[in-house]
Amino acid sequence: MSHVVSDEEFRARVAEYNRERGAAPVVSLHTGVRLDGEEKLEPLKWLDMSNWDNEPTPKREWTVQDRIPARQVTLLSGEGAVGKSIVELQLSAAHVLARDWLGTMPTPGGAFYCNAEDDEKELHIRLSPMLAHYGAKYSDLIAGGFRMVSLCGDDAVLGAPNRNGIIEPTRLYRQLYEQAGDLKPKHIGIDTSADVYAGNEIDRSQVRQFIGLLRRLAIVADGSVVLLSHPSLTGISTGTGLSGSTAWHNSVRSRMYMTSPKPDQGEQPDTDLRELVFKKNNYGPISASVALQYQRGLFLPLGGVSSLDKAAHDMKAEDVFLATLGKLIEQGEEPSPALTSHSYAPKLIAGHPAAKGFKKDALTAAMRRLFDRNRIHVDDVAVDGRVSRTKKVLRPGPKPVGVDA
Repeated sequence: MSHVVSDEEFRARVAEYNRERGAAPVVSLHTGVRLDGEEKLEPLKWLDMSNWDNEPTPKREWTVQDRIPARQVTLLSGEGAVGKSIVELQLSAAHVLARDWLGTMPTPGGAFYCNAEDDEKELHIRLSPMLAHYGAKYSDLIAGGFRMVSLCGDDAVLGAPNRNGIIEPTRLYRQLYEQAGDLKPKHIGIDTSADVYAGNEIDRSQVRQFIGLLRRLAIVADGSVVLLSHPSLTGISTGTGLSGSTAWHNSVRSRMYMTSPKPDQGEQPDTDLRELVFKKNNYGPISASVALQYQRGLFLPLGGVSSLDKAAHDMKAEDVFLATLGKLIEQGEEPSPALTSHSYAPKLIAGHPAAKGFKKDALTAAMRRLFDRNRIHVDDVAVDGRVSRTKKVLRPGPKPVGVDA
């Protein structure tokens, strides 16, 4: 009975024959594949620079100038509950609505936001104050190309290792890649790395392969990808904002770290203040840090303040001013907003034990900020019980509705 030789067996026999005789491998004229099983390699496709002398040098492109480069991956890390998801969602909305984001103007265009931690209801809650801030509607987001998906409770993995440890794209990744190629969003936000990356975070090769997959998304969309991540305890204590292999830092072209002020011993942390620190920028100078304050559901930059330490000091001065103002009023004092008054509020407060060492100038600045935010107001009170003679005194809280200044 004859034996039919399979293609695999035939190639093995040819390879053995060639090895015994030192002959060159036999190549199929039709497929270009060597019959010993090894593929015939095509030459590398080198870049054609022949006309570069006659072409203008292309400009580097950003989706957020000097912060987030186009066709690349940016890493945004921060401790849990610090607010990075809100900042990322703000960025997505700003792209779509062509509005400002933390003092910058992102490139207008569509945006994808992929969240693996929060459900639809929570995302609705978070988006509403942002739209109120921008004076926009959900219909404006939809018309502008905003697409959002909640993967909370679902398999959110975009890249996972095969049996050989090579990171391969998942079905979800291929779906996202196809949509990115069709709709061309200017921005894709992915929240967070722990949910979408199934490899070993300390394996340098796997991390680089995964960032490579995300870079393919950025390239096919002709936009940017921002990946959110959590730092390790070491990353928090050292201020690097990293976790796992250094490949997370080295593989991306820009990196941001969102942090909060560290309280002094025995004090409660201020949950309203944040700082966005720019840790890396391969394509330009590293931007200055931005001090932020959580206000009405979103983070806004503190005008003219780039130091979180200064922002924290200013806010503490405001707290001291309000607390001491209340104590002075309880003690029968009548602090005045008038600089020439002997009861000038910053002067009285600076001399009070509760002022914690704050000087008059710092408390004067705090008073101005509190006025601006409607947290204190001025009342007219009768002098010695005579209605015909009044003086102005400082009171905590907003001015009652219907009361003249």
